[in-house]
Amino acid sequence: MKRAPHITLYCPACGRGYDPSGGLLACPHRRPGAEHTLRRLTAFGPSARAAAAHLRQSWQAGSRDPFRLFSAGFASRALLGRPAYEAVLDELDGRLQEMEGTGFRVTPLVEGQRLARALARPGRLLIKNETVNVSGSHKARHLMGSLLYLEAIRRRRPQAPRPTLAIYSCGNAALGAAAVARAGGFDLHAFVPQEVDPLVEKLLHRHRTRVHKYGRDREAAGDPCYLAFRRAVEQKGWLPFSCSGNDNWSNIEGGETLGWEALMQVAETGLDVTATVIQVGGGALGRAIVQAWQTALALGLAQRLPRIYACQPEGGFPFVRAYLLLLGRIAVRNGLAWDLPPWQHDSDPGPQLARLKNFSRSGAPRIRRVADFARRHFDTPAVGQVLAEAVTRRDAFMWAWDGAPPRSLAHGILDDETYDWLALAAAILRTGGRAEIIDETQIARAHGLARAETDMTPCATGTSGLAGLLQLTAAGDIAPVENVVLFFTGLDRSAA
Repeated sequence: MKRAPHITLYCPACGRGYDPSGGLLACPHRRPGAEHTLRRLTAFGPSARAAAAHLRQSWQAGSRDPFRLFSAGFASRALLGRPAYEAVLDELDGRLQEMEGTGFRVTPLVEGQRLARALARPGRLLIKNETVNVSGSHKARHLMGSLLYLEAIRRRRPQAPRPTLAIYSCGNAALGAAAVARAGGFDLHAFVPQEVDPLVEKLLHRHRTRVHKYGRDREAAGDPCYLAFRRAVEQKGWLPFSCSGNDNWSNIEGGETLGWEALMQVAETGLDVTATVIQVGGGALGRAIVQAWQTALALGLAQRLPRIYACQPEGGFPFVRAYLLLLGRIAVRNGLAWDLPPWQHDSDPGPQLARLKNFSRSGAPRIRRVADFARRHFDTPAVGQVLAEAVTRRDAFMWAWDGAPPRSLAHGILDDETYDWLALAAAILRTGGRAEIIDETQIARAHGLARAETDMTPCATGTSGLAGLLQLTAAGDIAPVENVVLFFTGLDRSAA
């Protein structure tokens, strides 16, 4: 590829593009109530065909370094140029090998034959195993993308001081950040819950990460760890080294490698995969996967996207609430039947959340009809005007969880907000999937099945997509004969 793609950081709320060489991680004009999450726009132009051909050739030749394979559209590579980018990558990979015992390599796509038989599924079940990744989850991918971007900026400004980094997390994201920050030589502060797993805290200290613990204040809205993280960013000038695109767009760039890997591996199987179920907390995982797949579609490396489903625990489901509010707005705007009353922000959220949860079950046929309408009319004003409204009035759809304190066996996806919600919601609407509230009994069942019927050791958070598949299959949304992709995203450290 002789000509580098043109890359812009675009804020949908401002309608303005920014040069990535400026080192921005978030929109400088962000304000409450609007969707200021930066999007990396990559225009390959005449180089698109060459980029696609080079990726295919490299994959077929056996290259399995994801940050080399899938970097053609990365801002970090565009800023440094390919030779310098790969030199930085080699340097960081060497440190990871030395400090963590492994660097980033393509993780396995496993066919869950025993699991499919246990579920009486004639369709094929393909599972991306992220438990063998750096630090035991997909989170380190995201932060490696951020580290490469920070290194690209830093090497263009060699006299600038090395910044202090900050992250909020209940476990896996902090551990992933700790691994890559140490490899990059950066100081990291982690804001974690008071009840953080002692093993996680021990591992963070071992990585020389400074740990700050916070308990939940019932009077304050939002995650106390996130609020403390934001104070540190705003008051101390620490850089947000987090898996939330609203604070740090570049983590999505790293997470895209997971989507790319899955896409290339599925293509090798020759199977027609028609659905995927993705567990959602802050939304970076889902957004990164669909962003990679949408780029692959634009480059001609994929023919279509599978139906995308997202799931959240019944103990906290801000994304499902936002999705249903979007669907409701689409229904009302287009004269379609919809039985869920509009959300009243000045009323007690408890009864409204209970009503929404009940509607997600009893109203499933109506939800499917409106979802199908949205799929068929996605590229028209019937849907586009609602998505445009969500950009300017984010707080009409997404806000901090205001129900009972979030609780779930899948505690790793109990984010008070789904920060990267809109790109994922749009992909669900485009493909005709839906967002599902998963019962706690299904979360426990999925975790037990995954441990018993595969050779992997995932945690309950990491198998939540399987819980969603169990529920969506029982509801008739995903047929047992369909080929499905799941992502087992985190290691069960208590059993490893």
